[in-house]
Amino acid sequence: MGKTRKEIVASAVRAAVPPAIVAIVWYVTLHILRYTLLMQEQKGLFLMTTDYFREVFSGSWPVTTLISDFLVQFYSKPSLGALLTGLIVAKVYLMVCTIFRFTSFRQIVGGIGAALTWIAIAHANTPHTGVVILMFTFLAALISISLPYRKISMKGKSGILQAATVMVLFLGSAALVVSDRELNQKEKWYAVEYTARVHDWDLVLAIATPELCRKDQSFVPYALLALNAKGMLAEKMFDYPITGPESLGDIGEMNWSGYSLRSQIHEVIGCPNEAIHLTCQMGMALPHGTGLGLLRQLIRLEIESGQYSLARKHAAILSRNPMNRKYSESALKMVEKAEKTVDSSHTDSYTPSYSDLMISNNAIYNLSGIISHCPSATDAARERLLCHLLLSGDMTSFNALLKEYSGNIPVNRLPKAFRAEASGQL
Repeated sequence: MGKTRKEIVASAVRAAVPPAIVAIVWYVTLHILRYTLLMQEQKGLFLMTTDYFREVFSGSWPVTTLISDFLVQFYSKPSLGALLTGLIVAKVYLMVCTIFRFTSFRQIVGGIGAALTWIAIAHANTPHTGVVILMFTFLAALISISLPYRKISMKGKSGILQAATVMVLFLGSAALVVSDRELNQKEKWYAVEYTARVHDWDLVLAIATPELCRKDQSFVPYALLALNAKGMLAEKMFDYPITGPESLGDIGEMNWSGYSLRSQIHEVIGCPNEAIHLTCQMGMALPHGTGLGLLRQLIRLEIESGQYSLARKHAAILSRNPMNRKYSESALKMVEKAEKTVDSSHTDSYTPSYSDLMISNNAIYNLSGIISHCPSATDAARERLLCHLLLSGDMTSFNALLKEYSGNIPVNRLPKAFRAEASGQL
């Protein structure tokens, strides 16, 4: 006897649930966790090398770690990363439905399991959580399939009702993800950190607004860095909640965020050697000692500073990642082009820009040394030093340097409180 019309409709509705789950997860993840995906790719590492595989399989959870590392490389394209997240969640739904196939409410249980998986993935720092859940549900589904059971048919209305319940569950989960303060705060932080790493200073300022900085002062150093890069630090810094010289962020915590910020600062002020050192320090916080984003940043800095042998070495390593082969080829072409513009006798003769200067916990001392010893020091370094002197109240040193730097920093861009005194010194 053939299926009735209601049964056909119910079957079609049940079949539409997994694609609908993928669509909901993809859309919300892409628009709410875009920069979270990008930063996960920055910190991830997958290489087609024996050393990499040996390291992975010598650690815990090697299979799930390998799958997670493989997937995270695609997060460089947020739409693809969001799609992979949706596919993992939909697959968990199908696996849970298979595990509870002997029940009449398997869709609802599957929906609950998949929704909880999505929330767990959203709060995780890597795809590893989702991969582990998927692997366990897959193994449980295999066991369930091997067990005998009495098939329970699902009536048309029941199937449609359960499918509707699953959709309500996922819409509710979407609302939780969208309104989650912790996720929103993390996304804003990743957005500022990522856009600073790619030097999109206008977007940094659009995110780290004065209003946001008043609510959370951890964003202030990035806002001031963007102003510094745009040559507007002296003019605009008091639009933000400045508490003192520490607001500039030159001296910070010894962790990923601190090293990342100071690496960007040193790149902006024209000191690539210290930026390279701080970028390498960032790798200490990562499972493999480096990441795809760090390798790209090191290559860029090494090309800028003339360390072509190191740039070639890191480009060769990065070429073993499928998603970064084109970037690696492009980097090698940049190295070849740069080498042609430099006399062969000077190629790779790079020495630290301030080898006789020890970096200390005194930002003014560091900036003074960089400006004095580093030929590539930028106007941003001079402006930053003057702003440090202003914020620390050292007007004697400020006035002494103002005349020297006046060609770099126009008086009309200084804060009003100092404009009159500055004018008298010029």
